[in-house]
Amino acid sequence: MLHCPNCGAQYEAGLLHCPYCKSVDDYQDETEYLEDLDELKDKLEDLPEDVMREHKKKETVQAAQDLKRILIVVGAAAAALLMFIGFITFYDKVIEGNSDRKMKERAQEEYLWKQENFPKLDEFYKNKDYEGLLEFADSQENIGLYDWDHYAFLDGLRILKYIPDDIAILEELEQQNKKDTDHYMNSLASLLREELELLYFDHRQVPAEDAEIIREMSGEYLRDLETRFALTDEELAEFERKAARDMGSFYFQECKDFLKNR
Repeated sequence: MLHCPNCGAQYEAGLLHCPYCKSVDDYQDETEYLEDLDELKDKLEDLPEDVMREHKKKETVQAAQDLKRILIVVGAAAAALLMFIGFITFYDKVIEGNSDRKMKERAQEEYLWKQENFPKLDEFYKNKDYEGLLEFADSQENIGLYDWDHYAFLDGLRILKYIPDDIAILEELEQQNKKDTDHYMNSLASLLREELELLYFDHRQVPAEDAEIIREMSGEYLRDLETRFALTDEELAEFERKAARDMGSFYFQECKDFLKNR
């Protein structure tokens, strides 16, 4: 039995408060708390060894998993490195080797072509057989043709060859009263471009002798340029600047725009 510290009544131990005055026995609560604490302490003293074993077990498992991940990453990196080294080796020995071999074969083929055909081109040029020269040059696959001393001269010959066809097309369209069609405008722009390139052919990187020959052969078409297009001094000056800027070349579209906006 317990004595209530408040009213002095007796009551059975284990009750949370006095059944008569309802007051709480703080001492009893504290005693029970301390007893529970001691009991918990005793239990904890029995746990550390088991807890440590479980903790070490978890650490071992985690370490094994980490090591496995590291080995996977390292293995993948090593495999990638080996593949890269293998590719570089393959590229150097096979691809680059084939490329170098092809370049050497191409250079050898080009050299032999020049040795065989440059004298022929020179002979046509020397004999002033410009029609035969252009026909022979256009029949080749242009292996090394751009290295010939009079390569740009061939462009002038091609322009002289194309102009008569353009003029014939324009005259036919004019007879059919089709001057307002796109076909007529395109043909007119093409002719203007070609005749301007003849006029300013000396702006190209060609020997002065070649430029003079093209100018002499262009007389008829330069007169057509004056009559058909009747360019003003200001327009000629502007085309002169374009020729100097683009080394004697003109673009079809800029000629077409000029004609439309004139």
